[in-house]
Amino acid sequence: MTFRARKPSGADVSGDVRATGGLMDVQPERANYETTVRLRTGETFEYSLLGLPVPLARNVDGGPPTYRYPPFPDDGQPGVAFQQLDIEGPLSPDTWPPPSHRVLFGDLPIRKSKNGSVLRVEVVSENPQHDARRLIRGFIERAARQPVSDETRETFEQLILYRLKQGATFTEAMLAGYEAFLCSGHMLYLHEPVSPQADRSDLGTKADVQYSIASRLSHFLTNTRPDPQLLDRARNKQLLDADILRQETNRLIEGNGFERFVENFTDYWLSLRHIHRDEPDVRLHPEYRFDAYLVESMERETRAFFTAMIRQNYPVSVLLDADFAYVNDRLAQHYQLPPVSGSAIRKVPLPDDSPYGGLLTQAAILKVTANGTTTSPVVRGAWIMERLIGQPPPPPPASVPAVEPDIRGAKTVRDLLALHTKSESCAKCHARFDPVGLALENFDIFGGWRTQYRSLAEGKNVSGIDRAGHNFEYTLASAVDASGVLRDGRDFQNIHDLKKLLSADPRQSGRNLLQQFTVYATGTPVRFSDRREIEKILNTVAMDGYRTADLLHALIQSEIFQGPHATEAIP
Repeated sequence: MTFRARKPSGADVSGDVRATGGLMDVQPERANYETTVRLRTGETFEYSLLGLPVPLARNVDGGPPTYRYPPFPDDGQPGVAFQQLDIEGPLSPDTWPPPSHRVLFGDLPIRKSKNGSVLRVEVVSENPQHDARRLIRGFIERAARQPVSDETRETFEQLILYRLKQGATFTEAMLAGYEAFLCSGHMLYLHEPVSPQADRSDLGTKADVQYSIASRLSHFLTNTRPDPQLLDRARNKQLLDADILRQETNRLIEGNGFERFVENFTDYWLSLRHIHRDEPDVRLHPEYRFDAYLVESMERETRAFFTAMIRQNYPVSVLLDADFAYVNDRLAQHYQLPPVSGSAIRKVPLPDDSPYGGLLTQAAILKVTANGTTTSPVVRGAWIMERLIGQPPPPPPASVPAVEPDIRGAKTVRDLLALHTKSESCAKCHARFDPVGLALENFDIFGGWRTQYRSLAEGKNVSGIDRAGHNFEYTLASAVDASGVLRDGRDFQNIHDLKKLLSADPRQSGRNLLQQFTVYATGTPVRFSDRREIEKILNTVAMDGYRTADLLHALIQSEIFQGPHATEAIP
């Protein structure tokens, strides 16, 4: 069970819906459950039971509503009985004014604003100039990523004093000063790690390699400014010590802020930000109607898997193949694994004959590379080669139309690709990625296993009632052929064979992941001049199987991350 926040709308309009309050596993015994639901202005909320069928409401011949349920399983359908639902809110902070206010104005008293002010309350100061200097200096010290000169601080102090002279209230003048600092280069830009002697007068300060490394490391692994301990390391000039830098890296990896890195990195590298983008075509895939729980579980699986890759220091080969998976009750059912209980994602071993295992065949990856109606070997193959293998195909010619699968069942995917690649130039390019995509054709739009394609015309008829009480009817068309030949001539019969072939070059998988880390950490693609350093990093981790955390540490210890002049700053 979860809660969903939404803007008020009609019963049949989804509106802007988002999950909030986390997941609660409702147990058979009577119990009390509590969570916090965070709402934005104008939102209401509703509870949502995940994984249960949703009855179809109908008004037959204008009569009262009746409900049509899908067929119940032999052992019955689980449900929840609510005895009461208590709501308390809005929730006030433990102290007033709240901590966020004290960061800006300390313990100065507040009062209701006078007429004409856009602020509801205002801060009262008996000595505005003294308090203004004290507050802005304290704010800059907390907010800045490295020490700011007196000359720079004076600029923001003068802005506040000028606003006071112009008749602004103390509160309005202080907010103007805070906004100006937050919009300055001290906050908007990260300094490149360079020699301490390098003058960065364009930013009003001298760059310091220690603070630059602290900021780069913190923004890389936690998506925010350095915490007090990391700043203290920079202040004491300790971050060019390899052992201390490694300790700080491990501390950030094990901290709660690391979740922000995992979320943002996987959002862009693995396109998880698009996991909710395409709704399933319920004509062809009625079993996925209203199954938000499955989609949310897919996302959580991939994030948990990638987190474990780093924290457990798995070899990069698990990107392509693994003998384990991270699943909950819904994913275990989806992957046809032995049942597990509850919504929590946990590591489970996979049977030897399971086609799953590794990032390559995770449901989230297979969903973001499909369109909700059909799968495309071209799209999936090109995506895999670019994101997981690190060998992106060249862009297609503008004059060549895309391959559109025929859901009427007239032609197989292979027939369509054969027509599309009659041109020699097209065939050479498609040989780079089509075979990889064809090996994934046993997986449908949500990563479920299939042996036949579905169609709306030709084939064996399948009909019934879906999980939301709707009739469905589709046909089973041609059988899936997942065999192929890679560009180098190696052939495979199924996804198991392909995994073995792709896993044969762990260095390429490690190189690709290292380059993905580099782009995310530095904001700069790997350049030709970086290639020697990249290969040097790979050499250092090769003996232990190109393990993920080892790659991360080696990058952070390298000149690519620390800058070419880092060694000059060692006392």
